[in-house]
Amino acid sequence: MPCLNNVLAKIISLVRCVILEKIGGGREQEKKRRSKKTIPNILFLFSELFIYIRLSTINRGECMKRAILFLFILFSYSHSQSLHVESGSYNRVYEIQDLKQLQFIDLDSLSHASLSIHTVNGIDQIALSDIDSILFMPEKILRVHYLTFQRDIRLADIDHVKISSLTFPDRNDTARSGSEFMNDILGTTFQEREPLILAEILAGNIPDISREFIRLRSVFKDANGVEHTVEYDVMSDYLSIGSNQDYCRIPMGPATAQKIADAYGCILTTPKLCDDIWKHATVKLSPIPYAPVGNNNSQVYKFVEHNSDINSARDLAGGGIEELIAGIKKDVVICNIMASKPGKVCIYGWHYTSGAPIQPVYSGHGDYYVDYSHGIRLVNEYLYVDGVTMSAHDILKDPVLFKLLSNESTPMTLTRYPK
Repeated sequence: MPCLNNVLAKIISLVRCVILEKIGGGREQEKKRRSKKTIPNILFLFSELFIYIRLSTINRGECMKRAILFLFILFSYSHSQSLHVESGSYNRVYEIQDLKQLQFIDLDSLSHASLSIHTVNGIDQIALSDIDSILFMPEKILRVHYLTFQRDIRLADIDHVKISSLTFPDRNDTARSGSEFMNDILGTTFQEREPLILAEILAGNIPDISREFIRLRSVFKDANGVEHTVEYDVMSDYLSIGSNQDYCRIPMGPATAQKIADAYGCILTTPKLCDDIWKHATVKLSPIPYAPVGNNNSQVYKFVEHNSDINSARDLAGGGIEELIAGIKKDVVICNIMASKPGKVCIYGWHYTSGAPIQPVYSGHGDYYVDYSHGIRLVNEYLYVDGVTMSAHDILKDPVLFKLLSNESTPMTLTRYPK
């Protein structure tokens, strides 16, 4: 097989032969039409150019980074241009503005990045570090070899492809829907349902709202008052169980949430990040509280009711399922109280549309307490500080940098709930 350098050299030589010109005029009129399926067209492009990317080298991650970097460069021309490809009797036009869906990220030793393939059936994710080869088959199939597996995806089923910062297991076709799972755990105690919740999520029975992370960029000051640009990836909604069509946001105890966060290379939010996420959210809903009646608010049927009310409010507000949403839950957060008051759950948030939280930082409940208002929002453990990749755990313990992610007066000594 040709090495990646040779493949890239061939691609570059071919691209040099491609005509980049303004849309319009004469015989190119028919080429003006924008493709309804941009990414399949991109895949056809690479198929026509006989591109085969072989990644089974010593430094596989570096090779993938260079390959994706090339794609990033290729797709970063002016949006006013079009890419015309002619190969024998094959002619196709690609508008550069539509080719900016593939995202480049640095792959380093801290990366949990995945090839994220968005299809008509949902999102398929494959860890970049596991990928051995990617082929664009003449049968109009995208074929990915990874570990000891092979995955074939019809190009016609692909909506778009991008590089995601995290990797989640695929949802099994036979997995229970959100309604089925919630019905199965009706009447269970906290101790009975926690392992069931954990098993379901670790098996990948989550909708795309729990797979889709959105990168946020903010400027925060460290303990010395120095400003830093922080970029971090956050779950667009709260952790849920089920399919895209039938899911339920699932409250859980901090120990279960921590096991899930650790399994996927994430942290739980801090109060400061909760406030920042609310500022960035494109869908800001008013909280939906229920008056307490006995212990009803801790019952599963209340979890389901609250989930349904949130979806109705989001639809009424015109919010999309893929948008960053806020104001719908109290977050289970990490803060210094975890170290000073072990055995407690810390909650914060549930912001009004004014930005003020209903719930200040509170640790009055034991770590076995859960009610309908609690939610788990995951944040990628690895983030960028002034363009440098760092671990959130290290930042929160640093005597100067901790202020970037925390509004407390001292660094954290404990950044995880005990499991």
